Amino acid sequence: MEKYDHREVEEKWRERWEGEGINKTDLEGSKKPFYNLMMFPYPSAEGLHVGNMYAFTASDIYGRYKRMCGFDVFEPIGLDGFGIHSENYALKVGRHPAVHAQMTEVNFYSQLHKIGNMYDWSKKLETYDPDYYRWTQWIFVEMYKAGLAYRKKSEVNWCPKCKTVLADEQVIDGKCERCGTETQKKSLEQWFFRITKFAQKLLDNLDKLDWSEKIKVSQRNWIGKSEGMVLKFGEYECFTTRPDTVHGATFIAVASQNSKTNIQKSKEKEGKFTGKYAVNPATGKKIPVWEVNYVTAEYGTGAIMGVPAHDARDRQFATKYGIDIVEMQPDEGWWGRAEKEGWGKNETHFHLRDWLISRQRYWGPPIPMIYCESCANRGECWFSQNRGMCPADWDSPGWYPVPEEELPVRLPQIEDFQPEGKGKGPLAKHAEFYKTICPNCGGEARRETDVSDTFLDSAWYFLRYPSVGVNDKPWDREVTGRWLPVDMYTGGAEHANLHLLYSRFVTMVMHDLGHLKFEEPFKRFFAHGLIIKDGAKMSKSKGNVVNLDEYISKFGADALRTYMMFLGPVDQGGDFRDTGMEGMLRFINRLARIEITGEMTVLDKDLHRLVKKVGEDIDRRHYNTAISSIMEFLNKVKEIGGLGKKQAGVFWRVLAPFAPHLAEEMWERLGGEFSVHQQAWPEYDPKLILEEKAVIVVQIDGKLREKLEVEKEADQKTIEQMALASDKVRKYIGGKKYKIVFVPGKVLNLVTDAG
Repeated sequence: MEKYDHREVEEKWRERWEGEGINKTDLEGSKKPFYNLMMFPYPSAEGLHVGNMYAFTASDIYGRYKRMCGFDVFEPIGLDGFGIHSENYALKVGRHPAVHAQMTEVNFYSQLHKIGNMYDWSKKLETYDPDYYRWTQWIFVEMYKAGLAYRKKSEVNWCPKCKTVLADEQVIDGKCERCGTETQKKSLEQWFFRITKFAQKLLDNLDKLDWSEKIKVSQRNWIGKSEGMVLKFGEYECFTTRPDTVHGATFIAVASQNSKTNIQKSKEKEGKFTGKYAVNPATGKKIPVWEVNYVTAEYGTGAIMGVPAHDARDRQFATKYGIDIVEMQPDEGWWGRAEKEGWGKNETHFHLRDWLISRQRYWGPPIPMIYCESCANRGECWFSQNRGMCPADWDSPGWYPVPEEELPVRLPQIEDFQPEGKGKGPLAKHAEFYKTICPNCGGEARRETDVSDTFLDSAWYFLRYPSVGVNDKPWDREVTGRWLPVDMYTGGAEHANLHLLYSRFVTMVMHDLGHLKFEEPFKRFFAHGLIIKDGAKMSKSKGNVVNLDEYISKFGADALRTYMMFLGPVDQGGDFRDTGMEGMLRFINRLARIEITGEMTVLDKDLHRLVKKVGEDIDRRHYNTAISSIMEFLNKVKEIGGLGKKQAGVFWRVLAPFAPHLAEEMWERLGGEFSVHQQAWPEYDPKLILEEKAVIVVQIDGKLREKLEVEKEADQKTIEQMALASDKVRKYIGGKKYKIVFVPGKVLNLVTDAG
């Protein structure tokens, strides 16, 4: 057989697949739609990361398998290219973000073409394309008109390095999740989305989702539902989940007024006495009011009651500052008295805060709002003109959304795009951008100069993919109704409280406004693990970064795909080592050298078991054990000298999801009809997969009590369960305690205490 050249073979099949469009999905004529989506990448300057390919391969194997099982699989790809990451790098290298975006786009798409995924390239999208962000802006306008986008002055998280505000979810342990800088507090006028209005629904719907429990728990904790009571201590209102401890409250803790301090960054509980006192409504005693660094004004009422006798944190604080610690039990009926006398009422609070959407940066979609001072002076706004009145909590007159026919508000090409950190974005320096006409009165007006959070770009991209090319609406209702919600979504668990939560929120809003027929975007979500190299997280400083172009050139995409999936369970990740890559290349070459020897039946049973095992493993995402089974089968093939032609036809189809180029090449050499990826997943004969039987003797205290016929490969746990289900065994065991002595394939001995 001719030598297998992975470079030549992989390039050959890439060109043919794309030339014949075998991965292009008929979105309108599909009979069994299956939307297989992976989180689209942020296009970094370094190119596609091995972690991206790890996730994409895991998703692609599943998609290829589902297609062979008869589904019409849609697997799109795009780039999440707006945002701080791209802009910061452009600033670092002195390159305009738009120029940088085009460079990374060319590089990323070149790499994505090489990894062997079945992408439908006719539906690619980039978040910085005006044809895309036109509809990102439309979503903002829809939010505003529904009363879900509002502007207010608020204490916000500020990153002094990125020079922009951050949503609560983007502050991790008091630091910016983008650059790691400690954040500060600033008081600024900002735009928010009312995600808190959907807190209960976001919580309730989690029970309906086929997601890993770890992700659902993370979202439940972030939403943070708390049921309790608001108690009045004079002018101070305190929310507590333990109102029964109010009799032991000896101080009130209020949020620090130091706007530059982020309460999350200090583990040491500190405070200062305000000189004020409050009255404990349950005891009538005066208690001091302290300003502390562990209470946030944004949660609950901004004040909590300190109960040192019942709370470790309060005890630590009270001990440090010499505050009374009092053990007291409530009198019977105090709860009813609290409500009757008006100093207590039951309430439900959430940890979730409204989504801060404004960013004082350049590289993002301009927020599509216009401010008219003349209208503001008359108390007018879009609501007063279109709804007859402004919402009760809307205190920003003069604002109007950009009319839909004027979208997109294009991001202008400016050279001075550097953020200045003064609370305004770079667009505020450009009158040619912000000067405009009021949509209401026709007078002079100003555009909003902030851009929207990059997480809004990614909160709806899955809705756009099937409708890329549709120019008059964000998505085609019929096509969207056919293909969504997404059937399988693959991505990182670290996105649980940002991207996944925001995507759920946007989808719910669009559903409630009548734009979608469903309110949850993803039926199933699979969280992949993390890839490290040589025992450490990959980084340039450690010199352990995997350059995909080099590895694909040296080893081939098939070897790289198969090796990464062999490292361990996909949800756990694995340790990438070059020696392992070399071993996998040898495995690929051994596969390519399999001899086809006419008609053989020697391995029929093994092959049918392989079909069953690999199919079940792919369904469970146990790719490592599937590949291990393929390796074991290959060893048997080598032992007998080859495969029959019919057997080879089955085997190459089983291999196809993992090593698509090699499988296509070997299928062609076999004389199969193009393409192996358009063939059906092979069926196995149940009769051929029956295992040989074994007889297990069951003894109790050394005496024969039962004989069990089991499959030869049955494990100890299975045999124990069968034995304990036997009336003969239960008769002698009764309620006795016992130990088990097991001899595989022969004896199960239950040794009781009485024996």
